[in-house]
Amino acid sequence: MGYLHKMSVGVVVLGLFILCWGIVWLGNDIGLWNFSFPFWPVIVILTGIVILMNELKKAVSKD
Repeated sequence: MGYLHKMSVGVVVLGLFILCWGIVWLGNDIGLWNFSFPFWPVIVILTGIVILMNELKKAVSKD
């Protein structure tokens, strides 16, 4: 379980986001539900900002 401590939080968040997005998209395509969420771009932008801020924080703390 030591590999969990080496993983970046941003990578985990991005992976979970893509996984959830794919499940919702697949469910819509095969007709399991009709999920309409017009704020996907906002979530993508916020996810990107969180990842960038995390990486900047790492870069600053290394110096």
